[in-house]
Amino acid sequence: MGVSGVFVIPLSLMIRHGRTEYLVLRRTIAQRGALRPILLVFGIGVWAFALTAVLVWLPYPLASAIPLMVLAATFEAIRPLHFGAERIGRYLQVFYEESGEPDRPLRDTPAWERVTMRFGKVPGVGGHPLFVPIFFLALAVNYLAMMLSGPGAIDTVVMAVAHAIFGGWLFAAHRAMKTQREIEVERLRNLAK
Repeated sequence: MGVSGVFVIPLSLMIRHGRTEYLVLRRTIAQRGALRPILLVFGIGVWAFALTAVLVWLPYPLASAIPLMVLAATFEAIRPLHFGAERIGRYLQVFYEESGEPDRPLRDTPAWERVTMRFGKVPGVGGHPLFVPIFFLALAVNYLAMMLSGPGAIDTVVMAVAHAIFGGWLFAAHRAMKTQREIEVERLRNLAK
């Protein structure tokens, strides 16, 4: 205990150990990366169940909004996991990998993030981090299933607009994902100055 009954925390405990932060943040990236496909499989399963239930028990065109909302909710659970993991990766790149530790040369510091930035994409390797092609396919199936109920003109237009809005959101997220790394690494470099 310190003066006047206040607890005194040693300065060494207040300063975050850099190596620990680096390892914890790399683990966070790995966990978020592992959670995304699990959420996709679960969300697509719930969507398929909701779509089937709507086709069987609520064969009305506007009821297809229910499985559409499940698709949107699944995407919105996955999207921030990816964008957050990318942001953490750029933070690690700028503040740990590019700057290096004062007592170690840059070549001895971790290099995963900077190497992957330089390596770029390899055609045909891996899938889409946001699973956008899968969501577009599910979106098309959802719309075609709505057409099975014989919608009127107004129903067709209303549901086409709803599906187009989600499709536009998927496209916008895909575009943002393609530019996120470069934008955020530059912003973080400015913060590091």
